[in-house]
Amino acid sequence: MPELSIVALFYNEQENAGKVVSDLSASLKDASVDYEIIAVNNGSNDRTPQILEAIRNSEGKRMRIVTIKKNIGYGNGVIQGLKSAKGKYVGYMWGDNEISSGAVVMLYDELKKGNCDLCKITRVSRNYSLMRKIQSRFYNMLFYMMFSVNSKDINGCPKIMKKECYLKINPQSKDWFVDAEIMINAKRNNYGVKELPVEYRKREGGQSHVRWTTTFEFLKNMLHYKLKGV
Repeated sequence: MPELSIVALFYNEQENAGKVVSDLSASLKDASVDYEIIAVNNGSNDRTPQILEAIRNSEGKRMRIVTIKKNIGYGNGVIQGLKSAKGKYVGYMWGDNEISSGAVVMLYDELKKGNCDLCKITRVSRNYSLMRKIQSRFYNMLFYMMFSVNSKDINGCPKIMKKECYLKINPQSKDWFVDAEIMINAKRNNYGVKELPVEYRKREGGQSHVRWTTTFEFLKNMLHYKLKGV
């Protein structure tokens, strides 16, 4: 069994998929981490599937591909990828190449120290528009007021945690709220969470799949969790 299982999510990321997996593999090998990469093709309709398949041929047993024929949400991709994770530590990351693969090694090393159950990044120097920055700050502030989860970047990824921690948290959200659900349930189960600052870099290829409607999706799910206590 590998020590670390890391899920990388790809939805129409033909411009980034090859570099993300190659860089991640190189960083983990350089750090002598016993790992497996689970690449999730989350319903892509570009050349992402072919690119991932070509990389798997060179990576061998260190890499597996989970294919989701129809994209029904980011959270579903996370959950389906982690279902097959075999590692003692499990985590997931985006496939947009906005965060260095070295962040995965940094989070893993911090978890290995035994000072926390879940370790994640908080993005710094984000090159977002003013409106996007205001939305993000408002969201994190409201999230703290409603759930007492103290985080500078709720949605920051990669997130890596102990396997038993993930199984206990047991996220069900199939949309963008999955990150928030994990943080809420980590708090409810008294898991130790640590955030490490990581430099955000501007996307060089492809396009973001976050839409303005995502904000309303977050608000709806927050109210659901608060009122129903699920």
